[in-house]
Amino acid sequence: MSAESIGTTALPGGACPRDPKPAPPGYAGKTVDQNWPGILPRKAVRPKGEVGIGESERESRLNGVSGKLRGSSSGPIIFAIVGILLFSNTLALGLNIADLHPSHHYRLEKIELSGEHAFSRDAVVSVMTTKERPWYQIWKPLPDFDTQAFTEDLAHIRRFYQAHGYYNAHLTYDLTLSQDKVTPRINVTEGKPIRIETIEIKVATSSPSPHKLDRSFKLPLKKGDVFDQDAYQTSAQDLINLYTTHSYAHAKVQRHAVVEVGPLQARIQYDVEPGGRCVFGSTTIAGIKKVAPKLIEEQLTYKSGESFDSRKLAASRSAIVGLNLFSAVDIEQDKHPGDQAVVPITISVHEGPKHSLSAGAGYNTETQLNATIGYTDYNFVGGGRQLSATATYSNVNSMFDVKLLQPRFVGPKSSLTLEASQQQQIYQTYTGNISGFDPHLDYKLSSSLTASAGWRLEYMKFNSVNASTINAIGGFRRSGILSGPSAGVTFNNTEDPFNPQSGEIISLLGNLSDHSLGADYRYWRALGEARKYQSVGWQTVLATRLMIGLSDTLGTIGDVPLSERFYSGGEGSVRGYGLRRIGPLSASNDPLGGLSLIEGSVELRRRLFGKFNGALFFDCGQVATRPYDLRVDALQCGYGPSAGMNSPVGPINFYLGFPTEKPRGDSTLQVYFSIGQYF
Repeated sequence: MSAESIGTTALPGGACPRDPKPAPPGYAGKTVDQNWPGILPRKAVRPKGEVGIGESERESRLNGVSGKLRGSSSGPIIFAIVGILLFSNTLALGLNIADLHPSHHYRLEKIELSGEHAFSRDAVVSVMTTKERPWYQIWKPLPDFDTQAFTEDLAHIRRFYQAHGYYNAHLTYDLTLSQDKVTPRINVTEGKPIRIETIEIKVATSSPSPHKLDRSFKLPLKKGDVFDQDAYQTSAQDLINLYTTHSYAHAKVQRHAVVEVGPLQARIQYDVEPGGRCVFGSTTIAGIKKVAPKLIEEQLTYKSGESFDSRKLAASRSAIVGLNLFSAVDIEQDKHPGDQAVVPITISVHEGPKHSLSAGAGYNTETQLNATIGYTDYNFVGGGRQLSATATYSNVNSMFDVKLLQPRFVGPKSSLTLEASQQQQIYQTYTGNISGFDPHLDYKLSSSLTASAGWRLEYMKFNSVNASTINAIGGFRRSGILSGPSAGVTFNNTEDPFNPQSGEIISLLGNLSDHSLGADYRYWRALGEARKYQSVGWQTVLATRLMIGLSDTLGTIGDVPLSERFYSGGEGSVRGYGLRRIGPLSASNDPLGGLSLIEGSVELRRRLFGKFNGALFFDCGQVATRPYDLRVDALQCGYGPSAGMNSPVGPINFYLGFPTEKPRGDSTLQVYFSIGQYF
């Protein structure tokens, strides 16, 4: 049994170690975790005939990395044979880097990898700088094959396995040559991983333990886990975060790991030096030119003299970024204050443009041509007020919307929005012209929970309603006023608004309209939705959602506006069906909508290669004309695949949807396009 490595790294305030360095003299068979991201084992001694990183039956001139040439021992003869094969247009098998002529120009045809079981091929190949030409870029020439880069890539692969606990992993490779095209064949023998035997946290005398600060605190590592260096380093950072959120601004953590390759064990120790408790000191703002410093000060979630909490620094930065007035925001604490118990803060900003103008256009099979143009002033008459005007057009819904946002309306966690809009809706069931004014107050209860309350005031007028649709619904009010309160609550702890990989989104929204509130329409409506995202391994995310809507009239059925009835089917709903084509239809084949709605979706999303991704989805939904009637026994479902690619504005996806029950007159295939995930 031999101890392969003993590491010691100090992480002041969360500093991350960088590049690996060789062990100093005197550490025979050991390497030291000292400002580098991993613990590297000593060079393994293997039986003759096995080829690993840095050893073989004969060493290559290229960094000591070589493959094994089957049945060959003479360099000049090899070059002669290779030359003959090149000109005779046949394959040369079992070559290594030393067999390639140094003056010849080679191209990479593909990379063959075998033996990888603990990780996907994509994960292993991603650490290589040698990259294959993507299969879809057939018009591009094959990339150059750089022998030096490939030699380094072999070391990168072994380092990858070591960083994830596979210290006994080793590689063999050979090259296949066809004319000037090279195909490396890499075989990985993973071996068994190192597992954690013990984890110990030692805290300086008289300082509280992690569990005294937070009973729910847990490290991402535990006994029996594979010794993963990312988790090993993250655990140290988690300890720093724990103490800096409990007023220990100068907390430091030293981590140690002893890896025993023979018994496949790792012993881990974290030494915590919390230092003393601290309070916030003065705040200095740098980089201001046109924006008033007071506006930044109003976004701060801490005050001088309060107990130090690093979470308040993060929340303050998010609030400043949310003003949309700065292209860069950096908040730093003074590392060497005169008084260790008082922490001065420096906020450095770089001002961005005050105004923005945006435009876009697109096409899909439902709304067909659509276009948007918008203007935003991020500091309208000062105070961080945001004024925006947006015009959108499509064959289904066109709207002009003006919105004024007043931040910090009655406190730092609240904002007031005044919104006025004019829209025209052209659906199969009706054509609606709606003028509205919607003031609402939003209050941020926590980083994940937001509540809102407002008032809806709208004038509605409906035309082009078929007589058979009117008879099937039981009557409707052609025009009138909607007036009444609205309220909602949203919980969202996902990490990415465009392409969430984990977390949940739960929302509930309701509104009421009645004669006593100055309205012609009399009804209530509530809509709830829950979404969940979770990784199921192999770079695959399982996304699910459930939506339930309930509504009822407070008078006659005609007191529910046609635009406020529930509809289902189409993009953003149940894919595989045309727009609003799920549920009861009139004799004229128009969707009736309803007072009850249920929808659900299951989707498996996976990155395919590069920036490209794919998914399989299954959606179901149903609408009922009666209130409190969730037709789970009569669901109409759709299914299909999607493909897309990631972009700076989120994933761009194409969907093919097939219905399980085709409505009369509809297509058996629907095509959809979206920027961002539907849910």
